[in-house]
Amino acid sequence: MRTSEYVLHFLDEIEPLNLHGFEIRQGGQCIAQAGAAPFRNDQPHRMYSVSKSVVSLAVGILAGEGKLRLDERIMPYFEDYVPDEVPEELGILTVRDLLRMASCYDVTQYRPLVDENWTKAFFTGTPQHPAGTIFTYDTGASQVLASLVERLSGQPLLDFVRSRLFEPIGMKGPFKWLTDRAGNPQGGTGLIMPLHDLALLSEFCMGDGLGLLDRDYLRAATGCQIMTDHRSMPEEKYGYGYYFWQMRRGFCMYGMGGQMGLCLPEKNLVLATTGDLILSGTGVQPIYDAFFRCLSGMNADGSVMDDPEMEKRLSRFYYRPLSGKRPERHLYIELKTPIDPVKAVEISADGLCLVTDTARYPISCGPDAWTENEFRPIGPCIASSAMAAEGEYRAHIELTGDTSCAIRISVSFRQDDEAAVRIQSSTWECVTGYSGTAQGTCREIQ
Repeated sequence: MRTSEYVLHFLDEIEPLNLHGFEIRQGGQCIAQAGAAPFRNDQPHRMYSVSKSVVSLAVGILAGEGKLRLDERIMPYFEDYVPDEVPEELGILTVRDLLRMASCYDVTQYRPLVDENWTKAFFTGTPQHPAGTIFTYDTGASQVLASLVERLSGQPLLDFVRSRLFEPIGMKGPFKWLTDRAGNPQGGTGLIMPLHDLALLSEFCMGDGLGLLDRDYLRAATGCQIMTDHRSMPEEKYGYGYYFWQMRRGFCMYGMGGQMGLCLPEKNLVLATTGDLILSGTGVQPIYDAFFRCLSGMNADGSVMDDPEMEKRLSRFYYRPLSGKRPERHLYIELKTPIDPVKAVEISADGLCLVTDTARYPISCGPDAWTENEFRPIGPCIASSAMAAEGEYRAHIELTGDTSCAIRISVSFRQDDEAAVRIQSSTWECVTGYSGTAQGTCREIQ
């Protein structure tokens, strides 16, 4: 089967998903790539937990220089954060424990919208189990190691990885790394970079380190270091390395919502994706399944023939807006029980407006297209809305700035003056609320 046929089968599977873009690389070349308009593969995109994998690579560089050892304890590096009485479980915690997600906590200790210093919060928690024993996904572990990289390198984390890794392998950016309010890099979630750079980085991780990173560390990082067979998602059951997930074959970098770098070394094959599957209900498992069903059989030589059908399909790859009609009435829906912080929802042919006690947040949108907006509590966004069926209004607000997430709004009209409103949100890292269900009373605005 020709390479283009594999790609076409892959497109058939992923087109229903809310992917912002993808790039397939094999044998050191790009086989196929597409940005789902209005997204582009060269624009910066929030990588979420792919950030953890980059922190691991930074730790590997420092370990190769002898500036740290994986089996040394973490506490001496953070004496300024250590409490007067150190719990034994915390005192024995090593760098390797943090890399394997084998900390002493069941959950991440910092609270993104509350704590000023996310790194310090790690050292003030109450341990739930002995360190180094079991896998528990703790983003605070990568937060600590990101701060450790800065302390040992004497540079901001982004400057360190850009000069020591990104630029030498041809990654061009633009790059950004978000920080907490104390100035610490958000080690588990904060990296922002283009999709194409994610593809190049994924390809690098299948190699020998190119003299930039110790080969043995890279193999250990991308191999299995701890079991994860208790996880609920099928592809998360194959084990974990040093901030790299194992797959049924190969390994991956995996960020919330569909920021993925899937690596299959036996085929010299990479699939990099960006997307917004947070509210999909399926998680990212469909990306894994499409990769193995449609792409893993490709020949390892990376050859590709010009194929007009494939090029046509790639050029038409897009992020689907909502379809339907515009509302015929201008309605103000006052919620009987607020959906924090929303007190009312106003809809019209031109878009919608979320109303709080202190502000109005208008969004221009309509059917069959994305409209660029500024959602003032958060930042830039695109939006689409439509009467999806008789008496059913839908709106989708997709954030396009430093936080790639979404708000979905549905309004079901029970009768002329009554409606049920549901708001679903994945914006918990930047604003509270915007999620829930409530009844409302409608009045028409002339």
